[in-house]
Amino acid sequence: MLCVLLYLGGMIKMNQLLFWIEAHQLNSLLYNFFFVAGGVVLMVFCFANAKNYHIPLKKAIPFVLVVYAVSVAWMFFLYWAESGFKNFGGNNIVRIFVWVPVFAYPMCRLLKLDFKTMCDYLAPVVCVQHGVSHFGCIFGGCCYSYPWEHGIYNHILGYKTFPIQPIEALVAVAIVLIIWLREKKSGFKVTGEYYPLMLILFGYSRFLLEFARDNEKLFLDISNLAIHALFMGIVGTVWLIYLRRAGQVEKQKG
Repeated sequence: MLCVLLYLGGMIKMNQLLFWIEAHQLNSLLYNFFFVAGGVVLMVFCFANAKNYHIPLKKAIPFVLVVYAVSVAWMFFLYWAESGFKNFGGNNIVRIFVWVPVFAYPMCRLLKLDFKTMCDYLAPVVCVQHGVSHFGCIFGGCCYSYPWEHGIYNHILGYKTFPIQPIEALVAVAIVLIIWLREKKSGFKVTGEYYPLMLILFGYSRFLLEFARDNEKLFLDISNLAIHALFMGIVGTVWLIYLRRAGQVEKQKG
């Protein structure tokens, strides 16, 4: 009962703030602020975490900047392509989680960095961006859920919806903590398994959360982003199985 009362009280305060933001036309500014803040927090996290994997900053900085820039560009391109090359935009970082290692590989070769190490290094990082930026969707009015009288006011729709945006953001933050704490517990020992584990945790959880969104469905109540999330989870599962089987073969040979 106490949790319910705290939630309802928090929603009242939150919606009052959202009404004030709408009245002062600050929605777009706050949305863009959180998207940029997500990138900044990601960079800070990356550079702080580099020492744990003994990655020199002179290599970590160009590696992160290039991989991030290419990933964001690919995110916009995918949305453009999926719209039939009609609409450009789509600030949804979920589309590119599974592609990040592809962009990281040539940078590893160029900077002479170990690919397996860099995958472990990047594993918690991509969810950092989503965990921060997705809060901006509350103010942008996008990524909304179904109407709910006890939810968050959406200035685009003009009514309250189930608070799926903060839930998805908090799930992303939880995955960051799960991955990073596992890495820390192992003494940041390189296994190559953390990135596929992240894909599994985020992909399957996001696939389920997509059913709570009031967005366009392609078939069986499954959305475009749900397919991206499911693909992510499947890739992570296959990747992790491959790594563990390869490890078993190596042990048998040894």
